[in-house]
Amino acid sequence: MIILGIGTNLGDRLGHLRTAVHFIKKIPRLSVKQVSPVYLSDALLPDNAPAHWNKPHLNLALRCETQLSPHEILQQVKDIEKKMGRVSGERWGPRIIDIDLLAWDDLNFIDETLQIPHKELFNRPFALWPLQDVAPCWRPNENDKWGSRFSGDAPFHTRQIAQRVDAPALVGIINAAPDSFSDGGNCLDADNALMRAKQLVLEGAEIIDIGAEATNPRATAISAEEEWRRLAPVLQTISAESANMLIPPKISIDTRHFLVAERALASGISWINDVSGGDNHLMRELLIHHKCDVVIMHHLGIPVDRNKILPLEKNPVDQVLEWAKQRLDELTRQGISRERIIFDPGIGFGKNSQQCLELIKHVERFQELGTRVLIGHSRKIFLGQFTPRPFIERDIETAAISFFLANKPVDYLRVHHVDMQARMIK
Repeated sequence: MIILGIGTNLGDRLGHLRTAVHFIKKIPRLSVKQVSPVYLSDALLPDNAPAHWNKPHLNLALRCETQLSPHEILQQVKDIEKKMGRVSGERWGPRIIDIDLLAWDDLNFIDETLQIPHKELFNRPFALWPLQDVAPCWRPNENDKWGSRFSGDAPFHTRQIAQRVDAPALVGIINAAPDSFSDGGNCLDADNALMRAKQLVLEGAEIIDIGAEATNPRATAISAEEEWRRLAPVLQTISAESANMLIPPKISIDTRHFLVAERALASGISWINDVSGGDNHLMRELLIHHKCDVVIMHHLGIPVDRNKILPLEKNPVDQVLEWAKQRLDELTRQGISRERIIFDPGIGFGKNSQQCLELIKHVERFQELGTRVLIGHSRKIFLGQFTPRPFIERDIETAAISFFLANKPVDYLRVHHVDMQARMIK
């Protein structure tokens, strides 16, 4: 049993952790058995450190098995650090990635390049707690002297956070529309929307998806100008405060209107969630000239028309895949790379309840597209197969499906009740 510790305090920290885990899983003759939760902690700084070094760290641990020697492992992880862009610099300075060999069974070893266990392990909760999460029987007599993992009272204000890197990232929903199907009217006010965004991040969201036009069957289509009137104050307020949140979230705008996307991109958002699936040629032209990620969703009409669904005599997964392959080929030919595209099969958009379940049950087939995959199943109409409760009370059913999808090749889950989904996945 080998325990590797991974830390980062620069840039997209959760993204860096995911990338490091990905590269470690590719090391020959090594297998990753378990990934710990993520911990947030203050920077470990020497006296008189420059102010810009004071950047909070994220840390986790991996329990691995290997046939490699300690020094072979050390060389492999140093190669990964270099590949990810870490350069030699000040010892305590900020770093894109830092990978340490924390422990190796009961081995006690020291030479000029390596010490096992890590020499500061027992003084650093941000290293020891993740280790204990994946290897609770390793030296079980070590006293836990720091109290709760969640309070932030431990040294370096170390605390476990809800975001994980071994499960789909959670996309929290903010609806700035009065007729959204389950929570319309709750976030029309910018201050209320900001409070909601902060809460979603605390609960485990990595992306905040803001929409101002409802697309459910009862909704009325609105103009781009009306959508922007609703959206602008909410977007401005959340964007201004996002850097100060526990984990600064990526901001996504849920829109089918070119004008709204253009104005939102000027504010520096990370995603355009195009519910029209790239139908508008002006939207495509806009996205070609920006670097944002774009969600492309399958649909048969916006807003949803319950009478218009995929042909029942054909396999719904095959039909959605065929549409997606054609649409992605068009977008890539026009200059939008697959690396930027996130595919959403459009649960509830042009499908009946049984077709929605088929898409979820066979979600691994969307790997054929070579893109990331997002599933938006939260509180939707198809869950009426399992409960007569109103939409806002369907979070248990949503969480059950999230649990199923957490073990599938899905990159993002777009949900309303982030806390329940995060706890279920954990």
